[in-house]
Amino acid sequence: MEAFDNKTQQNQSTAAGTAAPLSSDADLAIASKGSSAQATELEKALNEALPSEESQAVISTPDDHNHSPVVGKFQLHVELDQVASAKGLDASKLSRDTSFRDNLGSKGDYLNPKEGNNVVIGSGDSDVIRGAGRGFNTITTGTGKDTIILGQETTNRILDFDPNNDRFVLSGLNPKNIVIGQGKNPGKGGLDQPLDSVNNALIIDKKTEHILATLPFVKASDISEKNFARGSVEANKSLQNLKDDGFKTQRGSGKITGTQGHDRLIGGGGDDFLYVGDDGFKIDTAKGSGATEFPFRVDTTSGTTELKSELKDGVLRVTGDYKDFDAFPLFSQGEKEIDPKAKILNGSDPKALIDNFLKVPKDVEGNAISGTHLHFSPSGDSRGSFADATVVRYFTNTPTDPKSGKISGEFELNPAEQAALLAGNFYTNIHSNVDGDGDGKAGYPTGENRINFNRDVVKFT
Repeated sequence: MEAFDNKTQQNQSTAAGTAAPLSSDADLAIASKGSSAQATELEKALNEALPSEESQAVISTPDDHNHSPVVGKFQLHVELDQVASAKGLDASKLSRDTSFRDNLGSKGDYLNPKEGNNVVIGSGDSDVIRGAGRGFNTITTGTGKDTIILGQETTNRILDFDPNNDRFVLSGLNPKNIVIGQGKNPGKGGLDQPLDSVNNALIIDKKTEHILATLPFVKASDISEKNFARGSVEANKSLQNLKDDGFKTQRGSGKITGTQGHDRLIGGGGDDFLYVGDDGFKIDTAKGSGATEFPFRVDTTSGTTELKSELKDGVLRVTGDYKDFDAFPLFSQGEKEIDPKAKILNGSDPKALIDNFLKVPKDVEGNAISGTHLHFSPSGDSRGSFADATVVRYFTNTPTDPKSGKISGEFELNPAEQAALLAGNFYTNIHSNVDGDGDGKAGYPTGENRINFNRDVVKFT
């Protein structure tokens, strides 16, 4: 069974620890009522500068901020002593953004999900995404130099934030209240991992302890003033007549699908899905071997795997094959115990290993247990390597001989799962067990091959 490499995670926390900490207890102080009132007035002014259908009423003030909301399994607040390497911003280093049009690429989109529990998937160009509607947004920005607008009491889970290219614009937020930190929560859970996971960098409003943004698989030490700018009334006004630049406007509720050109997509008051469209990306053939298996590195196997995938209308279809494995895929022979000749690479108890698998006989769609799993975490690209034992889906294994076989799967992905796939945050791995050809090799129940659907495989067009 896969698991997080704890040593790797500890090293990442240490790396994040090199960031400059908050200088004193005074830096952690809650802002005064006077400054809170000023911030509320600023937010009103910023909203009034937006087109009328985008204006967001200021429904609360920091003094009556509600710390109890939980969206799904997500706690939207975190105390500052629960994050590592907390550091503030030097407000004097932040520029003032006066035109969002300057941040849009030649075919970039402007996306505003507004309130609700939303999913946003951007384009292959530079986009502007407004994450300031007092909702919870799961965002895949796509490629390009993307801008995410942060606002009060809004939480944005950004699955593919790139510190070298992407940035935040603060809307109605005082830069002096912004804290950057690394999560310390060791809890796992695939795509449902806590927002303050050890793998996530956090952007926090210390005034309310509200998580403004959580950035999975990003180090807090890589985030600095260069990733922030101040918003302005002028910047919001620059979005009033985007149709003059050829933007196609769509607004409504539910799923809103973009085009291959400039799009202006505006959500409604509920849970919306702003989507790049099935023609906005491609998925190359994903390849794996024992050398790519993380965190265990099965360098002694000659086994390899290739998977071809398609995402269309929310359905992920995967076909492929594996060859030259040391053993049959786990569970393909109906076994309920580990072959004594198999290699348990991480020192796990073989009985506990298989018992834990057998506790989940079906995935969320009812696909029967197999030894080939879809998981949430990237590896093999610029972000480093991560692993998560939580099964997202089970594939079907069809052995054609003791060392080779076919793999297939057809899964209906919800919007957040689609966002994770297009962020390059899924991988498949194949656990093997049972010596089928009598050569004394019974495979690797902890995983013989890992096949990454990372940023090098999933590409925006």
